[in-house]
Amino acid sequence: MNFPLAKNWTEESFNELFQQQHMTVVLEDQSSIQADFYFLIDKTFDMKKSMAVGFILAENIFLSYLSIKDNLFVGSSVKEKDKKKLLNDLFDYVGLTTSILNKSEEQLTSFEQVKLQLVQLLLIEKDIIIIDDIFQELSIAQRQELLPLLQKIAKEKQKAILVLTKDIQIAESPYMDKIIKTA
Repeated sequence: MNFPLAKNWTEESFNELFQQQHMTVVLEDQSSIQADFYFLIDKTFDMKKSMAVGFILAENIFLSYLSIKDNLFVGSSVKEKDKKKLLNDLFDYVGLTTSILNKSEEQLTSFEQVKLQLVQLLLIEKDIIIIDDIFQELSIAQRQELLPLLQKIAKEKQKAILVLTKDIQIAESPYMDKIIKTA
């Protein structure tokens, strides 16, 4: 398979993609997004094992046999006594209410799933967040809420955020620090 990002892949290009406190967008055609997504998974583990990498996907990633709350803490080392306060703080941060914990995973909207994935990645302290092309699942209002939130997370929580999308409007939004075109 030909991966557009693989053509000139170096340690320097890795560092360029994953700058702390930056939101980088990779603008590419739909056929390349999934291939590049898997390529990046592979390369992030090869080149930077010391950095924790998390992913946000369009599909539901939660384990069906766990509650939403239990799913959020999978992989975290948060002590039981600290969970409630930390969860409340992060829910406020991303614009969710704790009433969402009463929903089943089937009742969650795409936008709620994305925000819950963000909460989960913040709970397990990922340094790098790679976002699959989730934007087609979201309304314009949801996109307008999500992009500044992602920028806020990049800056305030010192995360490197990489967005893979075919949507030129997302790529050219003022919230992106850098655009890399592969298409």
